[in-house]
Amino acid sequence: MLMLSRSRVVGVGLALLAAGAVLFFWPRPEPGVQEAITRRVIAITRAAEAKDVGGVMEHVSERFRSDGGGWDKKQVRGVLLGQVLRGQWVRVFMTNLEVREVSPTQGDFQARFIFGRSEAENVRDLAADSVLNAYLIEGTFEKEADGEWRVVRAKQRPLNPTDLL
Repeated sequence: MLMLSRSRVVGVGLALLAAGAVLFFWPRPEPGVQEAITRRVIAITRAAEAKDVGGVMEHVSERFRSDGGGWDKKQVRGVLLGQVLRGQWVRVFMTNLEVREVSPTQGDFQARFIFGRSEAENVRDLAADSVLNAYLIEGTFEKEADGEWRVVRAKQRPLNPTDLL
């Protein structure tokens, strides 16, 4: 029978704890441009569905400008607040996301965003029992000086229901 002293058990426990801490705090490789932008677009979609305007806006650069409309960050925030206060949508779905790396600090994206007044759990059911608004949004993310990826440019185009098929 093997007898372990209290000090040996404590030493082994501390060694295992130290090994766990090293693994937990070990630096992880930074995601690539496509993965980083995909994560941001998903975070924006979730924040929009939760009607968390601040959560959406934290992913928008102070340098933001929209193509066509000439909106800046402040104007985008105003439009989002108006939508939230009116309660026009319940569900927000993002489909057909495409991300293209332009450089190590810049990437372009395109996605369809579908807003509906429904409790539907998926896009197929949304169309059956909902009023829909859908937009094709194209834009550019840049990695800013603080290391965060933010939208610096975007444009939107309303989509017809036939465009969603």
